[in-house]
Amino acid sequence: MIKAVLWDLDGTILDTTELILLSYRHAFSSVLKREISDEEALANFGEPLLAVMTRYSTERAEELMDRYREHNHEHHDNFVEPFPGILDALANLERRGFKQVIVTSKTEWLSRRGLELFGLTKFFEEVVGFESSEEHKPAPGPAIEALRRLKISPEEAVFVGDSSADFHCARAAGIPFAFALWGPNPEALCGEVPEFTLPDPRDILHVIPPKGPRI
Repeated sequence: MIKAVLWDLDGTILDTTELILLSYRHAFSSVLKREISDEEALANFGEPLLAVMTRYSTERAEELMDRYREHNHEHHDNFVEPFPGILDALANLERRGFKQVIVTSKTEWLSRRGLELFGLTKFFEEVVGFESSEEHKPAPGPAIEALRRLKISPEEAVFVGDSSADFHCARAAGIPFAFALWGPNPEALCGEVPEFTLPDPRDILHVIPPKGPRI
């Protein structure tokens, strides 16, 4: 019996695509004096920022990350909004009695800030962010930590995300994965087959039972 839904944040709950792309451009132009294409940046979505920046420059990864975060934090509130249908999906899951958790590579404080902007914090039991586990997506650590906090088994959850990192995190943890097609990169799975494919956030309501364990 499904008892909980684990949600990725950026690209799944919140549309932060433009903010992320602008932050990548700022970091790369100011530190490496080069451009990064949107396609290249999109391919990195879902992974921890330091791991991404280290691939581009081992020596300057920390500087790249600092410049990225500086820009991202400064402009965050002006370039973030919930995806259409998200509020309906979250509210209906809550009414049906399902627990909900954020599982993200983002820091917890900035994750909560984004949720608070739109009154979404109340729907989530926990925010499992970068600080919450030693392992990070695509490793299973963050998802396993979410299960531990909820005291449930992998088969009692569904993980909703928009990236390859989300998919592999869920798969390694043994959690059924629902791919969010409304995210910025609908080709992100590159042939991998998720258990569910969701064109719209409200389609999660067709995946889970009509009533959760709290009802």
